[in-house]
Amino acid sequence: MGRKNPKRLFISNLKTPKTVIQKISEYLNELKLLLYLVFIYLDMDTGIVRVLFYLMVMDTFLGIVKTIVLNNAFSFKKLALGFVSKLAVLLIPTALALMSKGLNYNFKWFVTIVVDLLIVSDGISIISNIIAIKTKKEVENFDAMTLILKSIRNRLILLFKRLLITIDPKYHPEK
Repeated sequence: MGRKNPKRLFISNLKTPKTVIQKISEYLNELKLLLYLVFIYLDMDTGIVRVLFYLMVMDTFLGIVKTIVLNNAFSFKKLALGFVSKLAVLLIPTALALMSKGLNYNFKWFVTIVVDLLIVSDGISIISNIIAIKTKKEVENFDAMTLILKSIRNRLILLFKRLLITIDPKYHPEK
């Protein structure tokens, strides 16, 4: 038997580097399973969360089309930041459900309402994008997301103050 060429052996053992997308796609099913397990543990309706995710993807796609139709500057950085911020929105109901579990409260109704509001907010954005594409004019954007976030924050502050009063009846929050 002949001796193997060490250069050829070394080169054959080298693997081409994978992109981040390739790495993520290899574990996509595991990531989905992990998310479903989290949603099930938190007693969240996975179907409605999936609908919200699909609406976010549609809104992002239509936003890209709108940008092209209106000849606005397009950048992948802006696209990536927009999509990451949309995915971060999914953390809102997840955080509320986690608080519900941690406080041993039943926030399920509140989580459902928040998801419903997020769905309506994305629906408004989708309709606005379609109008802008059809008319080739920018449509004034209604920032429903900020209103939702502020409302959630205010409700949580009220809950926190009620908890403080329960702990210390002498506590009187400023109005």
